[in-house]
Amino acid sequence: MKTLAKLFISLLMIAMVSCGQSQTKEDTSAEDVQEAAEQLVDEAKDFVSGEFADFENQIDSKFKDLKAKSEELTGDAKAKYEAALEKLNEQRQALNSKMEEFKNAADEKKEELGNEIKDLQDALKKSIETFEEEYK
Repeated sequence: MKTLAKLFISLLMIAMVSCGQSQTKEDTSAEDVQEAAEQLVDEAKDFVSGEFADFENQIDSKFKDLKAKSEELTGDAKAKYEAALEKLNEQRQALNSKMEEFKNAADEKKEELGNEIKDLQDALKKSIETFEEEYK
């Protein structure tokens, strides 16, 4: 019985020692947190920039198609079409300007500008849809 008790105590001590060693905790410094935050911001910038570039490519393609359609028109119809297309182009220029502002902005302004860009994108999409409905 004494041998069994000694064996049990020995196993218990070994378990405690090995458990104690596995509980070492790494300290997280402010630098680690800041580095992780900067990495997250960079990834977000890359994602947003990529999203904006994709949208810009879609809009460029759409405008080429719309301009090509204006070549088929004549007279008053062409003048009205081109005037409406110019209004769309003004919206597009405002969006491009805001995108440039986003690219050059400080990190604190990026979220606000990103929201403004999203609103401008939505407005431009809706305007293009309306334009296409009116000039089928």
